[in-house]
Amino acid sequence: MQSTRSRRALGTSTTPGQDSGAAGKKPSASDTPQPASTGSTKRSLTFAIGGVVALLGVTSYTLLRQPTPADVAAQSKPAPSSTQTALESVATKHGDALKKLDGLSTKERREEAKRLGLLTAEEVNAVLHAKENSWVIEPTSGGARLRVDTNQVSSNAPIEDYLAWTPLASNASNRHMFSVFDGHAGYRCAEQLAARLGPMLDKSLDFVAQLAELKKGGKKPEVEAGDKALVKTIRQIEREAGLDWDQVPLALTATFINMDYELVAGALAEFRKQQQLMRMDELLGPAVSGSCGLVAVVDTEAKEVVVANTGDSRALLGVRLKNGSWKAVRLSQDQTADNANEVARMAREHPGEDAVIHRGRVLGGLMPTRAFGDCRYKWPLEAQQDLFPVLYSRGHRYATTPPNY
Repeated sequence: MQSTRSRRALGTSTTPGQDSGAAGKKPSASDTPQPASTGSTKRSLTFAIGGVVALLGVTSYTLLRQPTPADVAAQSKPAPSSTQTALESVATKHGDALKKLDGLSTKERREEAKRLGLLTAEEVNAVLHAKENSWVIEPTSGGARLRVDTNQVSSNAPIEDYLAWTPLASNASNRHMFSVFDGHAGYRCAEQLAARLGPMLDKSLDFVAQLAELKKGGKKPEVEAGDKALVKTIRQIEREAGLDWDQVPLALTATFINMDYELVAGALAEFRKQQQLMRMDELLGPAVSGSCGLVAVVDTEAKEVVVANTGDSRALLGVRLKNGSWKAVRLSQDQTADNANEVARMAREHPGEDAVIHRGRVLGGLMPTRAFGDCRYKWPLEAQQDLFPVLYSRGHRYATTPPNY
């Protein structure tokens, strides 16, 4: 995981040194490029992944959600009737195409696909704009008024990418979590992240704040049984990284680590404990699929955004310059084999395994070098041999062991 902090211009960044998100060096200002001096405080934050674009702006930074929340103002206007007509035409063409391709071999489908008619310009535009959304989040007190713009274009069905937004109650201020989860090998992992990571981050922020107060002689936090692993992770990161981490990056790192543990190792342990076949898809499906994760914690009162990333989604900060033009500043680093630092890390953590990066992918298969889920790269071989045949027979086509594992 990588986290980046931005205050008005840009602050510091830290890139943990292990795939699990374990702590790395103390942040320094030299880690992050500084944008040109601006004559305005106007910013916009853009998250971009394949099939999802979210643009955030208005006086501060901001982000997205799926579906549109009910507690915000300035909802998007309904699509015009011409757009609805074009979308109905697309749906009809799609249905007709499926009928023509049904029952054909792979080779025959490819040949038949070449004969299918193209969409009109109006139909293409309707598809591209169909899921555009825009709303405004009003401040509770002292914060900035935020406008959020999102769009999604599905390349498969069901769509594997999720957007999530939640207000964070941990400091009772104008703090929000915005995120995109770029799923792969199915939708289940991204779906779980969109539902569960926000509440876990809220808890993590609260525990980090309580532990900071404890060091000053405050009250020891009360930890429920289900949260002990999260608190243990926070304490472990503090020991490994020192006690000078800011609270938000610490909470994000602990949340990413603990969330992946729950999805992959925790789910495996729970299934083995229960041995209920009827719960196999529910428990292990999110582990078989995978997802990148890009999360921003936006504090409109402090005028600050902290971005955490695992995978190859990307966050950009748009800075308006004095001449009125805009400059894009990257707030995250793609974690793929195109990143020399990631290749070096993989080689360092897997000495003697020449195939760990093969054909530009992890073991020749996975493009991002860090991701949630993807148990085929994380479960012990014995567990894969035991469970993958059953999972594959139940429709999880990525329940296969990679070569050279």
